[in-house]
Amino acid sequence: MMKLPFNYILDESDPDIVILRRQDGCFVAAFSASGATEEGIREAAIEDFRIFLEAHAISMALQTGEEQSECVTSVDEIHRSGVPS
Repeated sequence: MMKLPFNYILDESDPDIVILRRQDGCFVAAFSASGATEEGIREAAIEDFRIFLEAHAISMALQTGEEQSECVTSVDEIHRSGVPS
């Protein structure tokens, strides 16, 4: 079984489609079961998590009055430093 980053899960209930979901069940991406690769699924999870972090960083900046660019920079730094798997 593939280990996905950030507790993402694979829904393989349909024999033709593999669905990547967040741990809360939200849809992230769908792949052909016959053509899905571990690398492609992992990249989709990492990209979704990056966008998720960015959205929350911006939201927190707006709530605390921080500059938006500072939050985006910190998310970019997280992405560049490597993402845990």
